[in-house]
Amino acid sequence: MSYAEKRVRVADFGILPLSSDLLVSVPSVPGMDCKVHVLAASDLLAMAAEIKRLLGIEVLIASGCRAHRWASRAAYEAAMVTQYGSVAEGQRWVAFNSPHETGLAVDFGCGGLHPDSKTAIYQRQTLLWAWLHDNAWRFGFTPYLPEPWHWEHWIPREAWLTGAMPATTEATATKEEAAT
Repeated sequence: MSYAEKRVRVADFGILPLSSDLLVSVPSVPGMDCKVHVLAASDLLAMAAEIKRLLGIEVLIASGCRAHRWASRAAYEAAMVTQYGSVAEGQRWVAFNSPHETGLAVDFGCGGLHPDSKTAIYQRQTLLWAWLHDNAWRFGFTPYLPEPWHWEHWIPREAWLTGAMPATTEATATKEEAAT
């Protein structure tokens, strides 16, 4: 019902080690083995089944959980200046602490969506993006507004730690909260 951000932040969750048993593989673009948190994966697969049924698009993920990329804040800022011309512009596209580090963020790599800031405006014109815009909230996914390919799955921190959602009524409320 809502196309609104509900950001997943490393400061709120922590970093999920790539060796964690809470990470499971999801359908990925060729050459990749993307993994996401088990609870995000469950909802992603349900959403992918509906997308396949309604749009005929096979959902593939270009990026899931990944390790922290930067040795220091200074290294991050230098990379942003080199790649984007300034730290401020780079921060629009690349986070120092990425939600991907939690296992609760995915980058789509299908249906015209892919991690490429140069084509963001065109990606918002795809059928898949329009569907996600209108429906992803029903599966617990919320957008990161600047990046049409990037979606996050907010869950309670306890569920993130254990891999088990709270009681059904609370889980439903959590998805509804993610939409607001």
